[in-house]
Amino acid sequence: MVGSVMGMGENNGGAEVLIGKFDTNLVFSDPLPPLAVSNNGLDLNGQQHVDSNQKGKREIVLGRNVHTSCLSITEPDANDESTGDKEAYMASVLARYRKSLLERTKYHLGYPYNLDFDYGALAQLQHFSINNLGDPFIESNYGVHSRQFEVGVLDWFARLWEIEKNEYWGYITNCGTEGNLHGILVGREVLSDGILYASRESHYSVFKAARMYRMDCVKVGTLISGEIDCADLRVKLLANKDKPAILNVNIGTTVKGAVDDLDLVIQTLNECGFSKDRFYIHCDGALFGLMMPFVKREYLCVAVDGMLDFNCTEIEIHVNCDTVYSLEGT
Repeated sequence: MVGSVMGMGENNGGAEVLIGKFDTNLVFSDPLPPLAVSNNGLDLNGQQHVDSNQKGKREIVLGRNVHTSCLSITEPDANDESTGDKEAYMASVLARYRKSLLERTKYHLGYPYNLDFDYGALAQLQHFSINNLGDPFIESNYGVHSRQFEVGVLDWFARLWEIEKNEYWGYITNCGTEGNLHGILVGREVLSDGILYASRESHYSVFKAARMYRMDCVKVGTLISGEIDCADLRVKLLANKDKPAILNVNIGTTVKGAVDDLDLVIQTLNECGFSKDRFYIHCDGALFGLMMPFVKREYLCVAVDGMLDFNCTEIEIHVNCDTVYSLEGT
């Protein structure tokens, strides 16, 4: 079935279809959440906002854009000239937008971002079309790049994870999702018939990868802390012992910040009879992957005689660490 992800049933450990055919004409009549507006009730256009939900429920049509708040679109005529009025209008739009960002940042909760940053020193580079296309370790035919910085970042993380320079490969990704997509793809390439195992509290991009690559995916239960439940993992590994295992291990889940017990995961694999050539581990460290090495008495992983990948936003050894790189090593 195209676009389907297979999971394990709660009661009998059998496979269940999580997603069937995707109907783009399917309509939900659930009400949309209220729009965020300023204290004086104005939207980003400076217009008085009227909540359409007050008039009744709005339809949400899957596969189509749901416009909640956007600026009006204008197209200049061919003979239009730039005028002071237009420039002033654009300046006012940007000023209002900046004001809304300042206001929302004051009450920024729920996302683990560090808001203490300043890109002012990089402003001098905004006039260049910098593009690090391709493998950072292979000379490019595009000369306007920053590969010397990219490889320097990779070397720093390799040293942090105690990996020799000639024993890893990686690149800086655009986001943690890309790191997860790449790390799981490597696992699928290595173990083409492998089943992907991930805890129910794993990042959504892990299950997105399963859909994209048409992989069988088994969702594993979690403890109250958010860590993967290795007792449940054992049951589901044994139910599919005839196929290799591709595991996503979390180093900080999105909601609870849970860190899966990698030692116990590997022990469970060994006890279930999975030899080192029949499992692949991808570590999603987008949240805590960068911090763990600096926490006293903590470490990222044990020495593993097998395939291990960190996605540190990525470290893909695979560690996926939110600074966005993907290191790959064994």
